[in-house]
Amino acid sequence: MRVALLYGGRSAEHDVSVSSAIAVHQALLEANHEVIPIAITLEGKWYKQTKSPAKEMERTTPLSIKPGEGIFLGESNLAVDAAFATTHGYGGEDGNLQGLCMLAGIPLAGCDTVSSAIGMHKDLAARLFNSHGIPTVATVVLDRFHLLDLQAYVMDQFASITKQLGPHLFVKPENAGSSVGVRVLKHAQQETLVEALRYAALFSERVLIQTLIEEVQEVECAALRTKDGKLVIAGPAAVIDPAKQEQGFLSYEHKYGTSNTAYLQLPSTVDEESAKAIRRYARQAFSAIKADGYARIDFFLAKEGIFLNEINTSPGMTQTSHYPKLMASIGYSLSEVLDHLLFDALNRAGQERGRIYRPPTC
Repeated sequence: MRVALLYGGRSAEHDVSVSSAIAVHQALLEANHEVIPIAITLEGKWYKQTKSPAKEMERTTPLSIKPGEGIFLGESNLAVDAAFATTHGYGGEDGNLQGLCMLAGIPLAGCDTVSSAIGMHKDLAARLFNSHGIPTVATVVLDRFHLLDLQAYVMDQFASITKQLGPHLFVKPENAGSSVGVRVLKHAQQETLVEALRYAALFSERVLIQTLIEEVQEVECAALRTKDGKLVIAGPAAVIDPAKQEQGFLSYEHKYGTSNTAYLQLPSTVDEESAKAIRRYARQAFSAIKADGYARIDFFLAKEGIFLNEINTSPGMTQTSHYPKLMASIGYSLSEVLDHLLFDALNRAGQERGRIYRPPTC
């Protein structure tokens, strides 16, 4: 199969995307696919690459999208059979890229426009999960109007926020991933909350303030829609990181940087009763947002219970990423996972082409 591999993008997770693309490129080649690497720069421009994905992007062959026709180099159609994107965050995981590929007639592996948008916007996803009986962490949402004058907002609402959420707070952008823009506030004060909100607002137009659940274990599941239509759930497995004890959460640096000490505890040590409930919630969450292909679903396991933290519709695929490790724990190599996802993309594209999108004749 001739596969366009899209990576990079206008996102704080640009470098993670490149690292994921390196691993996916190798896995696609091992599965005997023809791969066309397409780099998306931080400015949002698309370029065909002549070499394997790398942080340094070639910028000599710009590409364009033609609705209903595909990806073009000048007047030449690249004529790809399908696409796989390792893009994360803004523009790449939020439904924009997914909608662009749909309009261009390119079957894209993974979630569609709607499910990607819901998964990326954490408050919207949480409201949907709650409607399906899936517990989530208590949250206060600030939109871009609240962010215009944070000092006044916090001064007015601080007592209400801490009464609802408690004295220890977790602040994060609504539509960012990889722990970008996150701050933990123990015994939050007005000044520290304003500072944390301003930092998170650098990455998103909406910011979430959540209850900080202490003595919590982060656990993750991986979901995959296989060729026979079954939804396979791998995990849950606990995320272990000694550095988390110092700052209260797993940071970007400790996920992807030189300080990366985090690892999945496999075989899993999560007790069976909790594991069954987490797998059930993972399956329900995947269905609730109308997900396709694959996702990673993250939970908090605490003495207060199980809480769904977020669903990632474009999880990392780097050599240290947890999604491929979870799938490997139940016998799926990355190449096999990609084969299932590309099959699913072609199958959904065929179904879409068979639908009627014109006025009925009288």
